[in-house]
Formats: sequence, structure tokens, C-alpha cells
Amino acid sequence: MNRRQFLTGATSLGIIGVWATRSAAAPSRVAWREDRALFPQGVASGDPDEHSVVLWTRRPFDHGESHTLTVEVARDADFRRVVAKARAPVLAAADWTCRALVGGLTPATVYWYRFTDDSGAGSRVGRTITAPGASDPRPVRFAFVSCNSVNEGAQNAYRRMIWEDERASNDRKLGFVLHLGDFIYEVVEYPDEVSQRYSRTVYNLGRIPDDRKVGNFHVPTNLAGYRHIYRAHIDDPDIQDARAWFPFVCIGDNHEFSWQGWQSFIKYGGKIEPAQPLRVAANQAWWEYIPSRVRKASGPGLDQFS
Repeated sequence: MNRRQFLTGATSLGIIGVWATRSAAAPSRVAWREDRALFPQGVASGDPDEHSVVLWTRRPFDHGESHTLTVEVARDADFRRVVAKARAPVLAAADWTCRALVGGLTPATVYWYRFTDDSGAGSRVGRTITAPGASDPRPVRFAFVSCNSVNEGAQNAYRRMIWEDERASNDRKLGFVLHLGDFIYEVVEYPDEVSQRYSRTVYNLGRIPDDRKVGNFHVPTNLAGYRHIYRAHIDDPDIQDARAWFPFVCIGDNHEFSWQGWQSFIKYGGKIEPAQPLRVAANQAWWEYIPSRVRKASGPGLDQFS
């Protein structure tokens, strides 16, 4: 794939395309200073192939509808060998999330990346890895995870994964993390109502905007509710650090939408209800917060994100 084909493909995914330079890498000229408070959900990468990977961050602003970030990709954590740099939009319409598809990379290679706003405030530095080439005989190691119940449990398994990976030899390091679904749990308990479940502490994820109560649980009823839940899950330090260290390949399950839901229906208390607008909201929030190559359909129709 050449540069023109790559950039056209990135546009079709609704992502800014960034092409790595074929010339010698150069030191960064961006006046970056880390300010994690302005990038509260950190950084992430996802869906790597042998020459490209999706990069992600969230930088909320308190004014305007659109701003621009600078994204850089380097071969070293100090950004003395920058191979790609571009300007990427961050939009209020996408809950201030930002995605970039970086291409022209070398297979089976570790890269480092970061985002910087126009004031010089920057995200934390993230790490990602491209997939090996199709003819590479070396085995690929990966971990699989699922069911991030931040409301009811600790996520320290991610901390252990990072700890082991940092100490592993190069041939034992993970190439990616496969997430098999339930990245969020849309059924949320409030600790002032339920302090424990299954002998587990119920942690405070905040109040879901416009929530609906179902038994002891509160569930989202719109896009704002799903966005709140994604932010609350990614605020977990172990999840956030893992997303900054490993590229993720994510598959959806039921809780990204509704516990007993399917297609565009929900089921609470034995009652089946049509919920196509809720399905669209759930899929949009997933698209905003999970770095992936899933295409965001255009237009206002309820069949988008299908």
C-alpha cells in the first residue's frame, strides 16, 4: 500500500492518517510538557498490523467545538528519533476524543507516541508495537482479557501484566492484548445504596447522567450516560496504564450495550423493549473510546455504527 492509498483508507474510517517518513528520523521540535490532568484518560493504541496502528487520546476543552493536537511517533521514548508527526482534530462531537492511524511503520517494532495541544501541554507518552510481517516465522505472544468490572473489582491483573512484560526478554514480551469484550459494565451500582456484592467492595463511578434504575443497578439511557461509564472505567489507573503500554485488539460483548440485550433490544425484568437509539449511542461511545479500525458511518440514520 502506498501513501495515497493509505491516507484514502484512513479517511474512510473517519481517522486522520499519518504517514511515517522514509528518510532518517529526527529529534522532536515540539515544545511538549506532560500534563496528565489535561489528558485525564491517558493514551491508547489499537488494531496494529505490520505497517500501521491506531493511536488515541482524549483532551477535553471548555470552549469551542474543535481544536487540534499534534501527534508524534518515535522510535525512542525521548523522541530523539521521530518518524511521524501530524495535526489531528479533537472534537466536542466525539466527546473530545482524538484518533490517528499511523502508517508506513516497520513490522514487529516498538514505537512511542504522544499528543500535544497548542499551548504545549502534552499527554503521557504511550508505547505501541506493530504486528510482525506475514513471512516472519517468530511466534507472537499475546494476553487475552475480558470483563472489566471496575465498579465491583480491582484491575490489578493489568498491573501484573505490565510488571511481567517490563522484565521479560524480547522474545517473551507481549505483542498485543486481545480484549474479548465487556470493556465496560453498563450496569452500575452506587456505593451509597449497595456497599458490597459477592463480598466485593462497590466502588464509586459517579452518577450516570439521566440514568434508569433497574433493581439495585443504574443503567445509561443515552450517549452521555455511556460516555460517562467509559471515562469512569478508563480512569482506573491499571487499565489506563495497560492501554498506554500495550496495543489492544478489542471485541465487543453484551455489556458495551446492555446486560441481556441483543441486536437493538434490551431486556430488564423480563420485559423486552426496542432500543435502537440506545444501541446507536452505545456503539458511538465504543467507537469514541476504543482505538479501532471500525468505520463510523456517515449521516444521522439509526443504522449507523451497524
